[in-house]
Amino acid sequence: MTDLTSYTNEIATDALVSAAKTVLKNNRLGSFTKPAPSLYPHQWNWDAGFIAIGYARSDYQQACAELSALFRGQWANGMVPQIVFSVENTGQYSPGYFFWDTKGVPGKPRNVRTSGITQPPVHGFILQRLMECSPDLKASRPYFQRMFDRIVLLHQYYYQFRDPQREGLAFICHPWESGMDNLPTWEEVFTQIHFDASEVPAYERRDLEHVDAPYRPRKQSYDRYMYLVNLLRKGRYQEPEIWKDYPFQVQEPLFNALLNRSNETLIEVGQWLGRDTSQLREWQIQTNHALNTKLWDKEKSCYTSFDLVHQRSIPIRTAGGLMPLFCGAPNAAQAEKIVALLQSPSFEGTVENPAWLCASTALDEPGFDPCRYWRGPVWMNINWMLIHGLNRYGYADLATRMRSDSLDLVRKFGFWEYYNPWKNLPETEKTGGYGADQFSWTAALVLDWLEA
Repeated sequence: MTDLTSYTNEIATDALVSAAKTVLKNNRLGSFTKPAPSLYPHQWNWDAGFIAIGYARSDYQQACAELSALFRGQWANGMVPQIVFSVENTGQYSPGYFFWDTKGVPGKPRNVRTSGITQPPVHGFILQRLMECSPDLKASRPYFQRMFDRIVLLHQYYYQFRDPQREGLAFICHPWESGMDNLPTWEEVFTQIHFDASEVPAYERRDLEHVDAPYRPRKQSYDRYMYLVNLLRKGRYQEPEIWKDYPFQVQEPLFNALLNRSNETLIEVGQWLGRDTSQLREWQIQTNHALNTKLWDKEKSCYTSFDLVHQRSIPIRTAGGLMPLFCGAPNAAQAEKIVALLQSPSFEGTVENPAWLCASTALDEPGFDPCRYWRGPVWMNINWMLIHGLNRYGYADLATRMRSDSLDLVRKFGFWEYYNPWKNLPETEKTGGYGADQFSWTAALVLDWLEA
């Protein structure tokens, strides 16, 4: 019976691996892989990194190509944009390239269409992951030299242009830069920002052609997103001048934890390449210190965001507030408190109403919504990073459980963008998977878990 069970599990795993590879194959668009078949028809920044992980063992050349394609869009100041637009899919996504109005902006690459903001800096730890998976490090060395230099330039951008007080914490200038676009955190910031409706440019919601409104950001949020884009494009994205009167500048724990995990792993890559890594070490020490002295919230038992413009903390518990586990910032006592929070009703649910790990917004936060984009659903990339963070601190059992929850969600519902965190779904919910179906980084990270 045990042998039969094992054989059945192997078949199920093989089928899941095959299905995940098919998702990536179907979403490939020339030199890169788009996040989803229709909702996201271009290349997104941190998506490219997680997608590269999925190719790393079965198609190493494509894994490397994902980062190369993304960094074609790197600006002269080092900024790597949130979106590199595909010319073939012009008009299929809003806001598109022409809405961003980055053509002719000084420092933007002339022949590459990009947005004007960035996304979480995953690239350093992705590069280190590709180094681990390389079938021939000697032959790959020129690629790693080139990418190392480009990623270090990106980090210089963050510390030069997004850290005005030289604290070691980079600020984001738009919710989209956080990657966690629709957190309740941003509503707290927007309550302090006042503007007239005439300052919101006309726009269309192409996302609602593919996903029902209850699963996407509300119009009120989108108006504010577009208001900020309008400020940026009117200022021609010129840093640091544009930040003088700019109303949205937030130091966020996930963004800075990923920046520092990338600092840490770039040190390893740099040592292998024989490069001077002293600046990376300085950044790493400073950012870990700043995470703990400024963003750690003792009462909440996690890290929280800080609104630089209005000089106030935003005490909302999100999965991003757990992410410094990934970069090694917490001490043992802090890590223990984070793990206790993760195993509390705030994230684990209750015996009567259990939850899959890990909800993007704490289950008991007033802004929690189990179906709406980043207001509560489970995301595979968040889980992937938290699993590495938990293992780092010796919480292997909890990491194993989170991995199991992640794979069970995919087996149960398919390769969705995000998932309802409640295990006992209400009868009104036909499925627990939301957003874009056949989502690339979900497939990619499943491959990383199952092909290891």
